Amino acid sequence: MMHSLRKLVTAAAVTMMILAATTAFGAPIKQMSMGTAGVSGSNYPTGIAMAQVWNQNIANIKVVAIATGGSPNNIDLLRTNDIDVAMCRSLEAYRATNGVAPYPEKMPWLRALTGGLFSDVFQVVASKSSGIKSIADFKGKRIAVGPVGSGGEVDARETLAAYGLTYKDMKVSFVEYTQGIEMLQDGQVDGGILGLALGASGMSELMLDNKTVILPITEQALANLRKSNPNYGRRVIPADTYPNQPKAIETVGTPPDIIIVRSDLDEQLAYQMTKALYENLKTLNQVTSLMRQFGPSLVLPEDQMLIPYHPGAKRYFVEQGWLKP
Repeated sequence: MMHSLRKLVTAAAVTMMILAATTAFGAPIKQMSMGTAGVSGSNYPTGIAMAQVWNQNIANIKVVAIATGGSPNNIDLLRTNDIDVAMCRSLEAYRATNGVAPYPEKMPWLRALTGGLFSDVFQVVASKSSGIKSIADFKGKRIAVGPVGSGGEVDARETLAAYGLTYKDMKVSFVEYTQGIEMLQDGQVDGGILGLALGASGMSELMLDNKTVILPITEQALANLRKSNPNYGRRVIPADTYPNQPKAIETVGTPPDIIIVRSDLDEQLAYQMTKALYENLKTLNQVTSLMRQFGPSLVLPEDQMLIPYHPGAKRYFVEQGWLKP
């Protein structure tokens, strides 16, 4: 009897040790993918940095940042469950949520995991040799815009429409911005509407030889843009942002970029992901010059956000006193 009891106790102890080991060492790892944008832009290294922050601060997850075609591609990858989290322009998320062109159906499941990351501006350029003085002069010229369906390409289409132009009025090349810069430098195109972040190194390189000019967007064009989407606003490229740019340039911008997820992301995990980002601002603010904007000041009230916050993110923001309950 004692022998049997001893065997039973020993077996129970072994079982408890196995369970303890499984809990400590064998908990399943949740694999997650994060959509960013092209490898040559600022979103890709930002996504890599965020993935590292999550991996270092949240137990049992492994996030990998991947290069994508930008905001529209990220939204589609979230729709098909091929990624779990993504960088996205607020305006693009708004369009998708509400089924505004180019999105054929509403995607009401999109949620914001963060407040704003940084603000985007439109950067429209032309070679000095082309004789282009205004975006209206793009008619009949060779123009570079972003890949079809990308956020930058949508911006280009709407910017041209604000001047009464369409792609049919010019010869258009749909290219990544790095190729667009090369085409401008080589004289293969006369101008471009480039999906580049403010202060991007690619723009600095383009402006270095003093053969390119940045074109302003007029008040009338801004008014026309706001008719199609009131979320466009006036922005300014400060003087000397780039070489050979002695004057400030009036342009147009969109609401800040954000991190988006699906509404079905576990609330506690969303809370942890949001918390990890804002508790590691010192690291993230150093990734790119644009990310210096990232912080509590861009956590906008809910009625100013273009898509809803995820409940997990909102819980963290309320705890910090940045949002009202």
